[in-house]
Amino acid sequence: MLWLRIEAPFATFRTFTAGWYRPTATFLTPSAAYGLVMNFAGIETRLREGEDGHNGKTPASLTAKGLPSLKLAIGAAGEDRRGQTIPFEEAFPRVQTTYQQLHNYPVGKGNKVDDPDAPGEKAYQGDIAARRAQGNKSNITPVRREFLSDLRAVIGIDAEIAVLDRVRRGLAGEFPRYGVPFLGDNNFLLDRVELFNAPKPAYWFVPVAGAGGGPRPRTVRLTIAIDRADLSRTTSQLFAPEAEANATPPVESWTPFAGT
Repeated sequence: MLWLRIEAPFATFRTFTAGWYRPTATFLTPSAAYGLVMNFAGIETRLREGEDGHNGKTPASLTAKGLPSLKLAIGAAGEDRRGQTIPFEEAFPRVQTTYQQLHNYPVGKGNKVDDPDAPGEKAYQGDIAARRAQGNKSNITPVRREFLSDLRAVIGIDAEIAVLDRVRRGLAGEFPRYGVPFLGDNNFLLDRVELFNAPKPAYWFVPVAGAGGGPRPRTVRLTIAIDRADLSRTTSQLFAPEAEANATPPVESWTPFAGT
């Protein structure tokens, strides 16, 4: 097994994307952790359009074939880099919000309608909107984007020796990779990645099964696998962190990835 501790000032893990509201899960998702580990190992997880195996029907990269199988455990760090305990209330990133302007441009000129500025004349809707904007944006909508701040996560990796060795060597710079590791948005870069051979204390996330025991603090739905060709096949699970930080993750916290 290998153990990673990652730190990042900002991150985002989209649960869905609407035109005006783009939320984030409240912690690192298993799907994002798998992609991050593969990036560290220098293993390309994307199947681009035009490559063999891409159906050509989906205008996006799909999941590549031949990816390794492994298990991952994810938790919020229970200690800082000096070995000081991080209380439960302070171990998790905060959800922040930023607002932006979405500029909406009409596709085509639309239908001809009565021109309000020229009685008896008709004009295209797009032309009327552009004229009335007097050179400014004709349609502006406020957009809310959520992101996380101060992410400190521990990732446990249970895999074959060859896969673990490739992660070690990849972090040492022995393999080329596409770009640099990021967390959700390509401008949300990692501050620090540490590799350990022994587990570190963490508030491990475990699946929430059934309704017994009442509500659990910080319960969140995290994606496990994303299918861009058929979103109905995307899988997720309710998780909640343990109340106490432990070095060894419980058995149920390990999420299997069968590879492709």
